[in-house]
Amino acid sequence: MKVSEFFGRRVLDKKANEIGKVADMTIEPKEGIILSMIISTSDFGLTRKDLEIVTADIDEVGDYILLNVEKEELELRAESSKKQEKKRLDINQ
Repeated sequence: MKVSEFFGRRVLDKKANEIGKVADMTIEPKEGIILSMIISTSDFGLTRKDLEIVTADIDEVGDYILLNVEKEELELRAESSKKQEKKRLDINQ
């Protein structure tokens, strides 16, 4: 499967609720593996929120990307990551 085939593919959580679409990826170039995917939760810039999933979160890839986690868990991870980044920036200033 080509990487370009992932872009725009719809992503569903483990309850089959649509989360969004694949917007970007992080790839390990030397090994040629996907480390994570960025899911855009909206097509509009004003309400857009990006969520990151790792390959362990993926249950199945077909017409949709099916995850083994719920959207709420991904949102909690994103919030926690933002808080950690803010702390790191505050410490470095």
